Amino acid sequence: MSTQVLKRVVRRETHSPRTVVTVVLLVLIALAAVYTGVEIVLSLAGAGPLLVAPGAALAWLVALPGAQPQSAVVAGAAVVAVIGVILVWLALSPGRLPKHQLGLSEHAVVVDNGVIASAVAERVRRELDLPRDGVVVGIGHRGADVTVRPEPGRRIDRSEVREAAEAELQTYSSSPALKVRARVQRTAETEGAS
Repeated sequence: MSTQVLKRVVRRETHSPRTVVTVVLLVLIALAAVYTGVEIVLSLAGAGPLLVAPGAALAWLVALPGAQPQSAVVAGAAVVAVIGVILVWLALSPGRLPKHQLGLSEHAVVVDNGVIASAVAERVRRELDLPRDGVVVGIGHRGADVTVRPEPGRRIDRSEVREAAEAELQTYSSSPALKVRARVQRTAETEGAS
């Protein structure tokens, strides 16, 4: 396969399409169009409106800029503007899936964040000789959050945790690269001693 094809495959596997947002938005627009059509047909047939007659709705829209209180009009406009900004942001920003591309070979390798988190946790646990539940790792889009809970009476430096996690992550050459944030939780026994 060509490099371009592999790039497209990796992008498709690591980025989420905005299908759900698009479908919800299209359903809302379709419902609004159906409702408007029903109101227009009822108006033409001389029947009473379901909610508001089309002529009355248009008159209300035309009179809206001069309506009182002005603060309510401004607040409504602000809400509409915020909804518009959110929709533009959703349209332009890429959706992210919890996966990373690994640069281990010339082939496209995409791995779930949970797999990377498990591998990092195991490496940190083994290097620092910790129990199985002593390391918790969370992988985000650009960062790895490593939390270590040492046994009572044992001191572990954050730099040791960071070095072990970074050593494991460097072997993957993940894209995008992951920045490690290390934390060492203090146990009740060490807190009482200090």
